[in-house]
Amino acid sequence: MNPHSLFASAAINIGLALVTLTLFSIFKKQPSFAPIYYARRLSNGQQIHFHDQTFSFRRFLPSVSWIPRAFRVTEDEILDSSGLDALVIIRLFKFGSVFICF
Repeated sequence: MNPHSLFASAAINIGLALVTLTLFSIFKKQPSFAPIYYARRLSNGQQIHFHDQTFSFRRFLPSVSWIPRAFRVTEDEILDSSGLDALVIIRLFKFGSVFICF
């Protein structure tokens, strides 16, 4: 494998990962997607508060503040608060970031 094809493959994969994280961050801020992202909290009767209930441009700006917190949370806390699917996504994300570093 030559270095150019390795660089192209890495660039494509990193680009797709950034697009996926950006879309996740934007969709999570939308009140219409609350039943998808906060299903467990809603089923337990907890209220989900969004900063802006009206249409605003701020809701469409991606935020990455959740990424460092995701690395500090224990797996038991993730399983209790968000469920098994979120735990699997976090494990895959951690594995990918560790795999890239080596």
